[in-house]
Amino acid sequence: MFRCKVGAQPVDRAGFDLATKMKKISHIAAFLLLLTSYSYGQNADIQTTTVKGQGNAMDTIITRTTYLSFGESLPNNYKRDESMVQALRPYLVADIADPSNLTDPIYLAHIKDAREKLPLAKAELLDLMKASKSYAERMAKFNITNEADLNSITFVHIPRYYITPNIVSFKNGENIAKYYNLAGSGLQYLAFRNNRLFGYLDFNEKKSRFKSEFIPALRPIVEAYDQIVKLGKTPIALNTGVSTDPKNVGAGGHVHMFGYVDQGHLVFSYCEEGVIQKAGTDAYVAPDPHFYKKYTLETAESFFSGDGSRSTIKHWLDNAVNSLKYRL
Repeated sequence: MFRCKVGAQPVDRAGFDLATKMKKISHIAAFLLLLTSYSYGQNADIQTTTVKGQGNAMDTIITRTTYLSFGESLPNNYKRDESMVQALRPYLVADIADPSNLTDPIYLAHIKDAREKLPLAKAELLDLMKASKSYAERMAKFNITNEADLNSITFVHIPRYYITPNIVSFKNGENIAKYYNLAGSGLQYLAFRNNRLFGYLDFNEKKSRFKSEFIPALRPIVEAYDQIVKLGKTPIALNTGVSTDPKNVGAGGHVHMFGYVDQGHLVFSYCEEGVIQKAGTDAYVAPDPHFYKKYTLETAESFFSGDGSRSTIKHWLDNAVNSLKYRL
């Protein structure tokens, strides 16, 4: 199993935020990828494979890492802070519809609503295209100019989950999925053309006008999605960071991360890519620039684990508490 994270920096255990750290990668000239050498390593649930391909422009190195630590208690340096508990108490969620519970009435109602609202979501997007010349020109870049074009696209609703402030009470060894809640303020549909994800249709009925918006999918996110599908799993969308404003979580903006549920646990899928400029150390060693792609799959517990000086959970909670100061 592989999880893929593309276009982002490597995971920063001291405070990783995928949404803000994803960098726009400049276009790399097309190259011919020939799989010429392989290396493989495995340690318990950690599996890493590396493939080196030789292209016409530069060598490409592809790395895939899997860390599925189901049932394993991983170290986490997060310590409950009572002052933070008090600050977040008004924002705790009483009824959480977590990703592992597909029979929750809240989840079932959400899926039904998404199915019924898709025609309206598409109609709202068409209205926006007719009302705004600039938006119509933007949509034309994706070969969407009229209703027929829109109907040729396959739209699939995807549930979106966010971390609740309840995680302030997290104890090492717990299943982090229990702290994720279904976002119900909007609906998001994945847009497919020729079975390839290329964007999202966001629909928020609470908007007074132009309730729908089309957002292109970043290539790293598409690759992360594809890795989950290849495993035969059902992708879900995951927001990064702890939200104290669930009314505004659910639609709008790019998907932060894709994941899926396995054995009741969340598994994150993310990818990153870029160009490494490795300079030679002396006159006899030539520079070794290469294009790299790293695919990763790991459980939420391993994603949040670590013995560093600052916990990822603490960092996200700090951001949530600080955001409250600007809301008052």
